[in-house]
Amino acid sequence: MGFFGGFLGETQIGFVAIEKAGENLYYMERLAVLPRHRHHGHGRTLVQFVEDHVRTDGGRVISIGIIYESPILKDWYRQMGFRETSKQKFSHLPFTVCFMEKEVAATRLRSGI
Repeated sequence: MGFFGGFLGETQIGFVAIEKAGENLYYMERLAVLPRHRHHGHGRTLVQFVEDHVRTDGGRVISIGIIYESPILKDWYRQMGFRETSKQKFSHLPFTVCFMEKEVAATRLRSGI
């Protein structure tokens, strides 16, 4: 698993983890932006970083698990191209987990021709 910080100058304002789960599948986990820095595009920038990382590593699918009961969060991910794939209730969690995925386009090498 790789851990990555989002910085504004010298100050860390966000965080995301990426885990390779299979040949083409990656999990994006622990995405967080400090409350006072939200709604300024920093979360979107971290998601784009994950997409670029996965694409460069040859991955095709990013999977996430979020709180199902949070329609604002689900809509935010939908706006970035994620789609809901399933939901599951776990006995150790007080909420339902919504699983979402996004396919990323493969990096194509230019031939220079």
